[in-house]
Amino acid sequence: MKNIHFTLILALFLQILFTGCDDNSENNNTPNAFEDKTSLNNVISSKRYYDDLITQFYDEISEKNEELKKLNETVKELKRETAKKTKEADKFFENNQKYYNAAYARTEIIQDSILKETVLTKLSENENSFNIKTEQLANLLSEISQKQAELNDYYNAMKIIITMEQNTEYQNSNMPDTNKLKGLTEDYQKIIDIIKIQTKK
Repeated sequence: MKNIHFTLILALFLQILFTGCDDNSENNNTPNAFEDKTSLNNVISSKRYYDDLITQFYDEISEKNEELKKLNETVKELKRETAKKTKEADKFFENNQKYYNAAYARTEIIQDSILKETVLTKLSENENSFNIKTEQLANLLSEISQKQAELNDYYNAMKIIITMEQNTEYQNSNMPDTNKLKGLTEDYQKIIDIIKIQTKK
């Protein structure tokens, strides 16, 4: 009888405590990027998740901004054009690097030390000649690569700053009501005290 009485008291207390706490209404200003149903616990260690969140957030903003849409298309077009124009030169250097790697590896199997040294000397001279001939081309590719990295840095920085401003608006218009939380610890303590009393009996 005692256990039934305790159970009824506890059940009644819990019912009173959580009555009206199922308000799941959401502000319409919540960005779509936050509506992803994927559990954060499953992706908390994934860098890709955070990259995708910023991308989704930024895409949502830029879709409503013609200036950003034009900028995005310009960046995409520049990257496509860069890949197209550098493809031949990249392949050229890649093929030559493969040749020299293979040639140096093959030289290692020559057992005649004098012949081996002769071949290594000629190979080194040939590679140096190639490097001199292609210095301007290599410098241009290096400069383009640096510009790509610089563009990516500023592009990512811009996305963060723009989404941060939007997120601040979200924070200001969706701040949870603290009144729902006030006194919650006291309510927990009341239940704990009831349970403590029962455990001592």
